[in-house]
This record gives sequence, structure tokens and C-alpha cells, in this order.
Amino acid sequence: MDQKPPPSQKPKLPTPQDLISHYESQGMPTADASIKVIEDLQNVLYRVVSSGRGKKDKFMGETSRKLDTANTRLAILELKVDSKPGYGETLAIGVAAGALLRGAGSVLPQLLGAIGQVWSAVKTTNSTRS
Repeated sequence: MDQKPPPSQKPKLPTPQDLISHYESQGMPTADASIKVIEDLQNVLYRVVSSGRGKKDKFMGETSRKLDTANTRLAILELKVDSKPGYGETLAIGVAAGALLRGAGSVLPQLLGAIGQVWSAVKTTNSTRS
């Protein structure tokens, strides 16, 4: 009666020494048996890797693409952080902005007065025509 392991347990994989012993029992010398075991393991590995087409490859492709996108975004953010002005540059920008506002503050009343005069002149001209 052939006993099968329970479905919850995985069958024990043979060790490399077991595989070499198997080929030696078939009459191969140890060196040839070792080479044959290596060839078999390479073939199995190739089949496992190449048979993963489908969901796993699609998942890995999407994951790789997402990682590339995240890496690109991180690089862009790093460039933006590196391009921020330092303390001296920030102070210079603040001084220039303050001077601009102060200048606009002194020019603005004169500008509004001039616009008011033009408006009243246009208004007066239109009222005399009517």
C-alpha cells in the first residue's frame, strides 16, 4: 500500500547528495553525477523562471513601472528642494519686494488721482454734449 503524505504537508525535496547518489547508483562516476545534477537543477530553474508568464510577470511589470514612477517623482522633488533659495537670497527677495511695495505705495495715490482727473474730464465732456 502506497502511503501518500497528507495534503497539508509538502513532500520533502531531495538533497543534492541524494541526487548525486541516485545517478551514481545508475553507474555514473561522481564527477559526471555532479554535473548531471547541476544540469538538472539549471533546467528546473529555467523552467520555473520562464513558466511564470501571465499574472506574476504582469504584476512584476506593473510593480517595476510603479517603482520607476515613484523614483522619478522623488528625483523631481529632490531637485525642487535643492533649488530653493538660501537665507541670503530670501532676504534679498524680501528687501526687493518691500521696496517695490513702498514704491507702489507712493505712486499709487498719484496714479489714482490722475485716473480720477481723466474720469472727471471725460464725464464733464460727455455732460456738456448732452
